[in-house]
Amino acid sequence: MVELLLTLLCTFLIVSAVVAVLLRVRTPRYRLGRAEVITLLQMVITGQATDNDWSVFTGIPIRHDERLEQIRLRCIEIEAQCYTGSARPPYLLSAEGIEALRILLADLSADSKKENSE
Repeated sequence: MVELLLTLLCTFLIVSAVVAVLLRVRTPRYRLGRAEVITLLQMVITGQATDNDWSVFTGIPIRHDERLEQIRLRCIEIEAQCYTGSARPPYLLSAEGIEALRILLADLSADSKKENSE
């Protein structure tokens, strides 16, 4: 009888510990802010971004900021027209694509400055 109670107690403690750990551990989230998007666009313009950086940015929707999602969608359009990948290292986009990113970057930077001053 004592062994049964001891076994039940140990089982309860182990299950409780596992549940507590699972409640505290959360799945990682990819959540970009405006500063990170600005940095990424600057890296693409200067040829410092990797193909993976660009693919992750264009491949995951940004649901928490409509303006950033519009920029991401515009970047997908630019990619469809101007992507060069490894054909023109270290730049991922053609000159036209980089110029389009400069315009997006200027608009986003201006928006960010407005929000910071308000």
